[in-house]
Amino acid sequence: MIEHTRSSRHQQKTNGYKVNGKQLAAVIGTSLVVMPIAGSISPLSVQANEVEQQGAVSQQAFIDSIGYSAASVASANDLYASVMIAQALLESSYGTSGLAAAPNYNLFGVKGSYNGQTVYMPTSEYLNGEWVTMTEPFRSYPSYADSFQDHANVLRTTLASSGDYHYSGVWKSNTTSYADATAALAGRYATDPNYSNKLNWLIATYNLTAYDWGTTDSSVTEQSTVGQSSATSVSSGQSYTVVSGDTLWGIAEKAGISVDQLMSLNGISAELITVGQVLQVA
Repeated sequence: MIEHTRSSRHQQKTNGYKVNGKQLAAVIGTSLVVMPIAGSISPLSVQANEVEQQGAVSQQAFIDSIGYSAASVASANDLYASVMIAQALLESSYGTSGLAAAPNYNLFGVKGSYNGQTVYMPTSEYLNGEWVTMTEPFRSYPSYADSFQDHANVLRTTLASSGDYHYSGVWKSNTTSYADATAALAGRYATDPNYSNKLNWLIATYNLTAYDWGTTDSSVTEQSTVGQSSATSVSSGQSYTVVSGDTLWGIAEKAGISVDQLMSLNGISAELITVGQVLQVA
């Protein structure tokens, strides 16, 4: 059975974009997001540049907040974290879409129900040669970590009518690079002919391959060692200071509590944390 996603039938049109910044206007997820464009683009260039810089910072902060969860899930499931993160950015408008925000945390537009939890949202679908707005059921998750894990399950277990795994072309073991994986998603996960190009642009722009841990990659050992030392500091005190690479999911796991408990303890409504932030963990 093929899992339905919002983008399995829908990706809105995007006008031409160039990696080095001459032109870019991407329709991502459920809203229009204009990514930073190099050079002067309006008479109010100072104000425009400030807005672009703020946008770039918030986009990177969102990537930082989900990176560890993506890397952990991808590494355990023979997938590219870079591709998963790029899909999350594309499908959720950098986490700003209504579906991706609390309390739904659905980063990939997966339809249906998750542990009995469903939210109904309007979405644009490309049917019979035209865009139409429909209200559809989407999965609602307790956290971004759950969204990543469920997405991995979709990519690993979805069967095609032939009985073959529908997304086997995305698996690391069946590819030579992330570009093979993004190419395999085009026409399967999304009908948008530019889907793979958009994912490749995001991966290159934000250096997302840094999250592609390999089973023999030294970064895995390094991350594991860091995790062990951090776990000691978390469990031995009532608070924890956020360091680079931390996520709420990772901190909650080390502290032996749920993400929801950690968010409740600290009055957090979204999974965005900053380096140096002190969190209550007990």
